[in-house]
This record gives sequence, structure tokens and C-alpha cells, in this order.
Amino acid sequence: MRERRSPAPRCALAAPSRTVGIVPFVGTARNGRNAGFTLIEIMMAVAIIGIISALTLPNVSRYLENGRGKAAAKSVADAFNFARAQAIRTGNNHVVFFAVSGAGDVAGNALTAADGRPMPILVLNDGRPGSADQNCEIDAGEETVVFEPQEGVGWGHNSAPASEEAPDDDAVTSIPAAGSSFFEPDGTTQATWVMFRPDGVPVAIDSSCTAGRLGTGGGTIYLWTDNRDYAVTLAPLGGVRVHVWNSGTGAWTS
Repeated sequence: MRERRSPAPRCALAAPSRTVGIVPFVGTARNGRNAGFTLIEIMMAVAIIGIISALTLPNVSRYLENGRGKAAAKSVADAFNFARAQAIRTGNNHVVFFAVSGAGDVAGNALTAADGRPMPILVLNDGRPGSADQNCEIDAGEETVVFEPQEGVGWGHNSAPASEEAPDDDAVTSIPAAGSSFFEPDGTTQATWVMFRPDGVPVAIDSSCTAGRLGTGGGTIYLWTDNRDYAVTLAPLGGVRVHVWNSGTGAWTS
């Protein structure tokens, strides 16, 4: 007879292990020490970071500068379009003032926000034509809208030659040094403002708030940054175009 063998005892399956919490990183020690960085490696890393920064920071700075220039040009265009739309909507004269060379309104009042901060652009709701307060001056209680300044942006031109006025700037034959090619109704006195009538048409005004005839309200505001110039042109009938000086081609582009 064969001897009956007892079945071999079954081994219990080990319960799966689970690590809870942070799993430590297992590395190989160098030279019998804990892993780390040598002074030479740290110096190399610092040198690489310096090289990368030197290559990228100028591009970042120029990118930010271009953004501020575009924002400033957009503010000028927005001021024209806003004043025109509001003049049509309300039936009131609206005047756009620019603080070119520190200029204010026709009486010399500074262009400021409600908190007193100086502003480069201000739109004034000057009231109904012929009304008592319709004087092209910033009177107490009158509605104004201001546009914030942009750091590193100035009036005038930098990259564009003075002889290269904007292509649709028919008011001048060269870029005005101050940055504004708007004129008073006499056509010879430079101005830093323009008025929109209730029909939305821009017209020139003088320091006495005397309005010019149809077609006198066209002009251009020129802006500069360190690397790029902008020209925002208001057509005699109220259209607005923004131009950018392209140093590579030596011409304005829209």
C-alpha cells in the first residue's frame, strides 16, 4: 500500500503593502556621502541662469513696452470714439483735451482725475450748444471721463523721422515736435483739443471756445516709446485710424 501523504501546507498570501504619506526618494550616494550639489555645480547653474536672463529680459522688456505703447494709442482712439458717440447720444458738445506739453483746457485748467491725479486725456461733456456753461472749460459739476497714463510713453516721435507724418495726416507736412497736429479754426495756431458737435462731426475750437467750420476738426496725436512710434489720426468727419511706425520698412503701417 502506498503511504498517503499529507498535502503540503498552503502558504497564506501576504497582504499587499501600502505606503501612506510621503514616499522617500532613494538615491545613490556619491563617494560614500549623501547626494548633494558641489560648489562647482551651483556656480554652473547660476551662470546658466544668468545667460538665460540676459537673453530673455530684453525681449520681455520690449514686449511690455510695446504693450504700453499700444494701450496709450488705444486710449487716444477710444477718447475720440467715445466723445463722438456721446455727442450724438446726448446732443451735447463733447471736447477731447490732451495734456500735450502739460496743456489743459482752453482756460489752462489741468486735466485731472477726481482724486487730483494728472491725466493725459480728458473728455468733457460741455453741455448743449449755446448754453450758459458751454464754454470749453472744465466747470464744477460737469461730467468728465479720463484715460490713464502709460509708463514710458510720451507725446511726439522718436523712431519716425520728423519728415514722415502719418499717411492720412493732411494737417501738416512734418510731425510736430509737441505731438499734436490739431489746429484752432484759424488753421495756424496749434491746439491740444478738438470738439465733437451733436451730429458727431469734429471741429476745431480756439481758446474762446469759438468753433470752426465743417472739416476743421481733423488731426493726429503722435506718441513715442523707446523702440516704436504711434500715430492716431482723426479724420475731418470723425473716423479714427491708428498707425505704427515700422523701422524695418521705414514707413507707417495701420
